[in-house]
Amino acid sequence: MDDKERILYCGNLSEKVTEDLLYELFLQAGPLESVKIPKGRNYGFVTFKHAVSVPYSVALMGGISLYGKPIRLDARSGSESAPNPYLEQLRQYQNSFSRQSYNQNDNRRHDNRSRRHDSRSFVSRESSHYDRCQ
Repeated sequence: MDDKERILYCGNLSEKVTEDLLYELFLQAGPLESVKIPKGRNYGFVTFKHAVSVPYSVALMGGISLYGKPIRLDARSGSESAPNPYLEQLRQYQNSFSRQSYNQNDNRRHDNRSRRHDSRSFVSRESSHYDRCQ
């Protein structure tokens, strides 16, 4: 197995980010071998035990910020750039979820209109009884 396929580049890191912090964060995506942040640099490298953890961590951790700075994640340069199946699945899920919530909102709007219409035409017994007594 090529080492380059198991390495994740993490860029735009705050000077407050430590190797221990990156270790704990990326451990959520898979077992790790090492984490290295070169001294005085705003990037680091995370080495996973399995190559499949790299695209998974990009999909899982993409868009997060550490100490107010959005981190940039990518497979290490020099490794083959194959399409990320996890990102594709995430996009499909988000698309189906947004379509589903749109349809649910339509149904709720329709239900609310129906209820409003019904409540306006409703005449309570108390008001009709009151009208008869006068």
